[in-house]
Amino acid sequence: MRAGLVLGLLLLAGPAARACTVCRPKVEAGIHNAAYSANLLLVLLPVALVLALGLAVFFVDSVRPPFFLRRA
Repeated sequence: MRAGLVLGLLLLAGPAARACTVCRPKVEAGIHNAAYSANLLLVLLPVALVLALGLAVFFVDSVRPPFFLRRA
């Protein structure tokens, strides 16, 4: 418990990633290019899929099948 708390605090207090003055513009240009929105979408896609799966599992009992699939 204590080790986990210490580890969490150390991870929060860690320094931010930095680049040297020569490399920094190149790194920023590589991130903020024409494909930025596509890259952002690809990064957020797994989050959306996990959220959709969780909602589907949560609401599976409350969703009724269409009238033509119901049993008599």
